[in-house]
Amino acid sequence: MQKTVGGDFENATRIRKDYLLRFGTTLSGLMAMNGTDPDDFFDFIHEPRYLIYPKEAPEKYALLQKLPGPRYVFTNGRHDWSEAGLAHMKIDSAIDAVFDLKQLGWEGKPHESAYQKMEKWLESRGELPENRREIVLLEDALRNLEPAHARGWTTILVNPKAEAPSWVDFHIPHLLNLPETGLC
Repeated sequence: MQKTVGGDFENATRIRKDYLLRFGTTLSGLMAMNGTDPDDFFDFIHEPRYLIYPKEAPEKYALLQKLPGPRYVFTNGRHDWSEAGLAHMKIDSAIDAVFDLKQLGWEGKPHESAYQKMEKWLESRGELPENRREIVLLEDALRNLEPAHARGWTTILVNPKAEAPSWVDFHIPHLLNLPETGLC
């Protein structure tokens, strides 16, 4: 943010929060207000020498293997970073595909178009269920669940700190609590 908008850390933080609120993601704000190239943005924030990868997660792998149906990552990140994270956790073979921000035309969650594009992508794969409740979205950000709920998807808030409104179908503190929902 500082590199693009200038100023000190506090100013960049204020602008980042404003972009997040107004545009849904910091990147959307940077693109709209500063003409930032999204690939340049991701190349910068995913500079390999600064990355901290997630740890190996055999318990998540075992849990994912138990889930019925195909399993996708629907992310506001870029495909390459998502795949690298999945590989470092050694859960990549439990995921069928990644649907990333680039495939969304750089307009991600919580924009309504992201969910429409996800459904079209599922349809193109022959995997869009007739009953939208069969699409289950696990998210740590409540604002990203609202459009999914409006489309009839099953919503799971995975966040130990957030309060869940009544329209959220399930609220769990951690992915490993997923069996408590009865969905696997």
